[in-house]
Amino acid sequence: MSFAHVHNVGSYVVPVTSVFPESASAGTINGASIDRALHNMPQSCVLHQVVGAESGAPTTTSVQTKLQDSPDNSTWNDYKAGTTTVQETAALTAANSENSAAIDLGAANRYIRAVTNRPIPNQPTECLRGARWRLF
Repeated sequence: MSFAHVHNVGSYVVPVTSVFPESASAGTINGASIDRALHNMPQSCVLHQVVGAESGAPTTTSVQTKLQDSPDNSTWNDYKAGTTTVQETAALTAANSENSAAIDLGAANRYIRAVTNRPIPNQPTECLRGARWRLF
């Protein structure tokens, strides 16, 4: 049976927020850690990021969110899912936009977190940004 034929899919999905929406200028926000053991060690997730309205000038933005994992909830590394590619969303370059990335957690350590980065330095622009998970 394919997943498309499963009823009550919502009972298998756990929405969890790692980076709560906040107004922030250039820089990195380390999200709250998520203990996968509390959710029966999910083997996949959808990392979802959103960028709200810009304020200030100029109004150029670029926001990207990546996944990090940790065996002990204190030592963090970019998660690569058994590959050499960091598991992350595509960069958002427009205000009031959002996107997602499906991530295989099969090789992930117990703890995961979202890290959102806005690398445009020396700009007064602020934007509302946040990251959320759907664990499967």
